[in-house]
Amino acid sequence: MESYHFLLQHNPHHVDTPEFHQEGFFFNEIDHLRQQANGPFYLLTAVNQFTQRADIRCAFFSQRSQVVSPAEASFGSIEFNETLPDAMLDQFLDVLLSSARLLKKPTLRLVNYPDCYAPSQANRLTAKLFRHGFQLVASHQNAYLPISNRSFEQVIQSQERRRLRACQRANFHFHQWVNPVLADVVNFITDTRQTLGYRLTLSPERLAKLLHTFPDKFLVFCVTDGSKLAALAITVRVRHDILYYFMPASNPAYRIFSPMVMLVNGLFTYCQHNHIQLLDLGVSLDNFHNPKPSLMRFKRNLGASESPKLIFEKAL
Repeated sequence: MESYHFLLQHNPHHVDTPEFHQEGFFFNEIDHLRQQANGPFYLLTAVNQFTQRADIRCAFFSQRSQVVSPAEASFGSIEFNETLPDAMLDQFLDVLLSSARLLKKPTLRLVNYPDCYAPSQANRLTAKLFRHGFQLVASHQNAYLPISNRSFEQVIQSQERRRLRACQRANFHFHQWVNPVLADVVNFITDTRQTLGYRLTLSPERLAKLLHTFPDKFLVFCVTDGSKLAALAITVRVRHDILYYFMPASNPAYRIFSPMVMLVNGLFTYCQHNHIQLLDLGVSLDNFHNPKPSLMRFKRNLGASESPKLIFEKAL
């Protein structure tokens, strides 16, 4: 078996951390970790002594009532090489638990990436977490579109196809909003969500900061009717081959057209042209974090498949 050494770092910078074995998920990269919750974090890695790269990693934060991974992101948890030996995964979990206990909090909470991001690793990790005494505290169905050579119109249901063609007949236009006016983006999302009675999952100030800090990762796409915004979505380039549909908003005045269908059609084509293999449409939850059947049904009508997104906790 390969030889490893463990490295636990407190609020490290890029230059201090071992290189990950491959391109990892953006939410687990140092730049994103350092701005989560405006607070320090801990990074545990196991470094392969032959390659001098980290084959497994987990960043975690000490909060008021628990240790969490992540503090402010769609997911965190444990990311690792598909070929990582089983014994090393067990050992890493033991070291992670002993490290978390040093922070004197009652629980450790891990929010996993959707299984579809890395099916083999996700299945292995779930089995190991149960074996190490973790409890499954939440399970959500995450919708996603596998990107193929088929056209979006071939993927979607007939009623959504009619809505797409209605937008096309009305001469709506899909495009990426390069160098967006951040205040306009944030105000559109805030205003449309408030009109519909939906609350923002993060503050307008934090949303603007993310757009400003990571313009190459947080991309804005929109559907316009002349000079008017009909729909808009912020996406996150989670990895070179994964695009996350993060913050959609649709102008209520255009509800009869359902311009979000045209927006997802445009994102599907964007993925095809940019070698992106998976368009993550996210979980379908209401304001109270309960499943929202109408939203899930809409995503299924767009041809989406579903994958578990699991959250685990363990008493420390």
